[in-house]
Amino acid sequence: MKWNWGHAIAAVYVTFALATSAFVTFAMRRSVDLVRADYYDASLRQDERLQAIDNAGRLGAEAGIAADGRSIAVALPPSQRASARGSITLYRPSNASADRRVDLSIDAAGRQRIAMQDALPGLWLVQLAWTADGRDFYLERAVTLP
Repeated sequence: MKWNWGHAIAAVYVTFALATSAFVTFAMRRSVDLVRADYYDASLRQDERLQAIDNAGRLGAEAGIAADGRSIAVALPPSQRASARGSITLYRPSNASADRRVDLSIDAAGRQRIAMQDALPGLWLVQLAWTADGRDFYLERAVTLP
């Protein structure tokens, strides 16, 4: 059989189709993990989140998140200790199944300590969201557990 330009065109089309099929198969086998299951709803609330971040920034050092060995400490200002309601989300970027959510429960000193002895070592994002005096607040800190 003699090769001519028609055979070359057919070979290019077949090669292209095989390469496309191989790439589609590869892409379909990759896991697609979203950062959040409700990412669309969260994006719609982005302006509210930015206002809450701004509100927390105005509090300065009175509100904060700190890691102390295998525990995480959260502090709120004295004026908000009685009225603060919210949650603390412990977000593990590398493993969504390790994420935890804890209700905000501030003691008389304005602090809450979360024990992380059973948590995986490495990077965690601590997301503190609370409402006090009719305003929303949001703080986020990256902490590394040993």
